[in-house]
Amino acid sequence: MIAGGFAALYYLVAAAAPLDAGTVAWRDWVVVFEGHTDIRTNYEPGEDAWTMLLDRGDDGVPGQDDELLTPDRSILLLTEDAKRTLESDPSPGFSFLGEEGDSYYRIITDEIPGVVYLGFNGYGVPENVFEGNFGGEFFLELIDFDGPGDFLLYARGADILMDTRGDEPPHGEKREFAREHSHENWFFREPGIYLLELRPYATFDDAEGAVSQGDPHQFFFLVDPRPIEWWQLDSFRDEARSPVANPGADAAGDGRQNLLAYALGYPPTEAADPYLPQPEVVQTDEGEHLSLVFRKPKGEPGRDDRGDVVYRVQISTDLDNWTDLETGPENWIEIDPAPDGVRRVRALDSDPLSEHERRFIRLTVELLPRED
Repeated sequence: MIAGGFAALYYLVAAAAPLDAGTVAWRDWVVVFEGHTDIRTNYEPGEDAWTMLLDRGDDGVPGQDDELLTPDRSILLLTEDAKRTLESDPSPGFSFLGEEGDSYYRIITDEIPGVVYLGFNGYGVPENVFEGNFGGEFFLELIDFDGPGDFLLYARGADILMDTRGDEPPHGEKREFAREHSHENWFFREPGIYLLELRPYATFDDAEGAVSQGDPHQFFFLVDPRPIEWWQLDSFRDEARSPVANPGADAAGDGRQNLLAYALGYPPTEAADPYLPQPEVVQTDEGEHLSLVFRKPKGEPGRDDRGDVVYRVQISTDLDNWTDLETGPENWIEIDPAPDGVRRVRALDSDPLSEHERRFIRLTVELLPRED
């Protein structure tokens, strides 16, 4: 008797194509991990229209000939280079950083190798349209936020501008000026996926003092992510922090966890049946052997490379006691990829079927906890 079964337990920047220094292409995203980058605001007076972009670089004339990226296809990546651990309790004004021994991730007002140097600019906002100094001021309001820990934006001297420690949005705002740019300190308490939604607004420089308000723009941050978080962000986009994106959730509604979709390399919103492992009988010189063919995607090294998943093919004679198959080259054999290009592996039972009255085989996948 042959049976197949599954058990799922709950539980990245090297080989992508380079663009400019400090960015790489990954799938249909641009990953920004180093160098001068601004959240740029544009305003078109004739249409009363606001747009927000990521502005790469500040060479020559500010704002000219820079690479402009759309937020919905860009990832702002903070690697472990942005991590800091407090060696002592901070001064009272900086108590939000935590206590001695606590860790956090930061972008500061000075450029640091290996860390994106993130600021703001109003190069696309014309002067003398809005009231205020330096040709007119506008504001970026943090109207929504989701992340695994607190986020704060603060100026020198711990002047906090945005703070998600409160329960209800909005979570503060940042003032910026037409044709100018600035840098503040960015603070992320925990690693993981962060979604920040900013909305620009300003008051016209006229007698009526009307307010112009733009649409919200969402920015995607990955802070020291583990591989599955790359996959979650790519698979679920602006829903990457929602319950439906959790490894133990069932986005397809077919009774299979998202973790299985991640481990086997198929879209989590599709039914699992076409992608499930298949038991087969293989003839060798020793006789017929039970085997299991399953998808084992490679992913991008340092990104969704499945480095946080343990795959176990297990054998049993009674469905109660299971033994892991060895994972050597004689037992786990890479075969032709699946039609969609995903790598496949055949795990081969070392015992011939003739030696057992019954034989069962299954695949289990376990998501490892995050390393400290």
